[in-house]
Amino acid sequence: MKRRSEFTDSDELTEGKTTMTNNFAITLKKTFVVFSALLLVVSYADATFANGFDRSSSKMRLTLKAPGASYVRIRRRDGITTFDYKNRSGLLTTTQWPLIMRLESGSALAFVKEFFKKQNREALVLRDPDDCLVLTSLIDDIDGLGKTEFDTNCAGLAEDETYLEVQTEKFDTFELLDNTNTGNNGIQDRLIDDDCNDPPEVRNVACLRMEDGKVKTVGPKTGEQVSDGFGFGADDDASGMVVMFNIGGARVFDSDTFERNPYVLRNMAGLINTVSAELLTGWRKTAITMTTHTLAGFAEPIAIFDFAVSDPQYAGYNALVRIDSGPTIAFNYESDFPTNDDNSKATFNPFYDEILAKIYPIEATLRAVAVSGEAPDFIDDLNYDGKFTAADVEMAGYTLISNEIKTKLTLTYENLAIETPNPKCPPRTVLFLDLDGDMVSGAPQKQCKGTSSSTKRRRIPR
Repeated sequence: MKRRSEFTDSDELTEGKTTMTNNFAITLKKTFVVFSALLLVVSYADATFANGFDRSSSKMRLTLKAPGASYVRIRRRDGITTFDYKNRSGLLTTTQWPLIMRLESGSALAFVKEFFKKQNREALVLRDPDDCLVLTSLIDDIDGLGKTEFDTNCAGLAEDETYLEVQTEKFDTFELLDNTNTGNNGIQDRLIDDDCNDPPEVRNVACLRMEDGKVKTVGPKTGEQVSDGFGFGADDDASGMVVMFNIGGARVFDSDTFERNPYVLRNMAGLINTVSAELLTGWRKTAITMTTHTLAGFAEPIAIFDFAVSDPQYAGYNALVRIDSGPTIAFNYESDFPTNDDNSKATFNPFYDEILAKIYPIEATLRAVAVSGEAPDFIDDLNYDGKFTAADVEMAGYTLISNEIKTKLTLTYENLAIETPNPKCPPRTVLFLDLDGDMVSGAPQKQCKGTSSSTKRRRIPR
């Protein structure tokens, strides 16, 4: 029997799987037992999740709906509750998987909307002790002349509301112009990519100097100068969300040395695609669902390869690799480089399979929490424990309005059922740069564009 802090979410139930038999009563009895057990699991799960999030609470319940977990372990530390989703045998490719998070409240008071100086802001009010809506912090006082109260009868009263700044959104993605009349336009402006050649060093994109000397963005596409409401930072529609995924472009590192700043992480909430709301569910809860369809670079580590090795300390090796600012590792590659003579439409070259095998599979930890008002664009490791958690967000002065969710995900690049004559391309997070100081990377002459094998068949792991 599981401990009280655990409950089964998707463990396989096998008692109802019976072979054909003349004893129909036995089969029916087994089916009834399984059905009863399933009801017990669902009820226990709901009761466990609801603990500490009843209708009188101003906090919301944050759950992870996808990717799926085997079970959930609930942890409480320093007043913060964490739903730890255990992925016992989960396996994801680096792209095209869903990240679906859901916020629920059994005591939310109202959805409100305010307009001021072309600003359109919406929020879900969770708590209002004086029963008088004063949401002055929801709108920016651009010219310093003061703002109109949401409820004129409450003029002069101090703001005491706790709220989730959120607005429904059909779809955000890179380079697709966002609707300027919805969402938090201040955050939307901040989601426009910083220029890699301008200060500050801690930008809202990951930058790295290429072989030609130019500093360019690496990691996922985030739209550059397009006002698309998509990129690293707080989200303009789910403005209270903090999403922490310490991998690839979310990490902060020096654009020249690739050395990581271990104390700062970019908020990945700005990469949420859609936000939807339920005024009242069948369980009498108000719900917000946030969905991300992960694209190239979202969950891929940045890997640098060097195939021109001259440093004596790497004698006997013909290649170097450095993954996500980690140590430089020497190895020997065996496959031939793709060349300009290759027919890109018919040639299969195992070179990229060999170098990708040096990166994957990889495990990464994802965490998320909701805060009142606007979430930070960057998370600082304020307790210096080497992790980015809800505790760091709270220490930064933000009011947590949900539990934290956490899951460890295992990512692999591809698992093909068949190999066909098809060119192989490196992902956008695989780079060829100098690692041993001789200013030469030995990059393959032929580097195809696009992503590798996204349409090939994949064998389901067992």
